[in-house]
Amino acid sequence: MERKIKYICNAARWFDKVNGNTYHSVRIIRVKDNKVIVSPLQYGYGNHYEQTALELMAANKWLPVKYRGHTDSGSPLAYMYARENNYPIHWVVSDGLKRDCVANGII
Repeated sequence: MERKIKYICNAARWFDKVNGNTYHSVRIIRVKDNKVIVSPLQYGYGNHYEQTALELMAANKWLPVKYRGHTDSGSPLAYMYARENNYPIHWVVSDGLKRDCVANGII
């Protein structure tokens, strides 16, 4: 099955060396109409930006209804969206300065 990109997610990460913390912001573009939603700078390490983006997409009703709630154990259903839909999100991740991360999370 051919992979069709429906969303482009730009994630910017910044590592605060002084305090040893990692932060990220996300900017998501819906390809069909070029609408944009963003999540400002927030704490999260590794690929936590993916969870942030999926939860933001569900909250803005960009995901189908079946991915907008929570499982019985409390985990967001949005986390299953990419796997069950042939990975329709193209992730563009950059590591950089705090100002880059903050700017990515502003409309």
